[in-house]
Amino acid sequence: MPFVMAVLSSMLYGVADFLGGMGSRRANVITVTAWFQVTGLVFLVAYACFAPGVTRMSDLAWGAAAGLTGGLGVTLLYRALASGTVSTAAPLISMIALTVPVVVGLASGERPGVLPLAGIALGIVAVALISAQHGATPAGERADPSAPSRAATLLLAVVAGVLIGLFLVCLGRVERGASGWPLVAGRASASLLLWAMALATRAPLKPTATARPFVLGAAVTDVSANVLYVVAVQRAPLSLVATLVSLAPATTVLLAQLVLRERLAPAQKVGVVVALVAVVLLAQG
Repeated sequence: MPFVMAVLSSMLYGVADFLGGMGSRRANVITVTAWFQVTGLVFLVAYACFAPGVTRMSDLAWGAAAGLTGGLGVTLLYRALASGTVSTAAPLISMIALTVPVVVGLASGERPGVLPLAGIALGIVAVALISAQHGATPAGERADPSAPSRAATLLLAVVAGVLIGLFLVCLGRVERGASGWPLVAGRASASLLLWAMALATRAPLKPTATARPFVLGAAVTDVSANVLYVVAVQRAPLSLVATLVSLAPATTVLLAQLVLRERLAPAQKVGVVVALVAVVLLAQG
């Protein structure tokens, strides 16, 4: 059952990323992310009320820090998915996000082993392959001349990956046996940050009607994935569960191929595969 839950968590994370990116194509990305955070907060509070565990102040602080970095990271992730090619952006962001904890571990004196280091090397190759060709567009559609350039989208993906990687580092500081409230603290800090950004940038306070189903779907699937992941890692080795969950971009890429009918250049197809392999190797750390 833990591995079944890990696979379901991976699929739900992939669906959440896809839905969030699609919602950001229909409304302001800050507005979409703000509502995504606060909607998920409601579900996480309900989960924390019944989840067992110990609540420590240090865990709440790390959870809040994770929420700040994760909130910004998800905002840029949605922007990258909305403005670029989902099939290339999703695995690239995931690969970079998993690289950050490995690098932080190395700087702290940890030795993750050969496989994660090989994953970093493959990640560099994947970035080169994905960015070498012109961005793909959905079948039958022309590229939008007002959309960000390929270099700008690549930069968005890199920064999003780094921020989400820092989110993983902060969340990794939460001690085992913690209750669900550190997750609530993280979601609450992310919600406050995104709503402050929405007010500061004078973004619309409500998403468009066409974006609302995507926001709700992304929030529900993301929170469900979080809960399944937490339950799975309490019942099976972290390395195995993390490897399965890290395959979330595969679901996002599959949805982009089926729903958006995205077409990739041959080198980009190889880059996507290399990035997914790098994700698996990095998860071994």
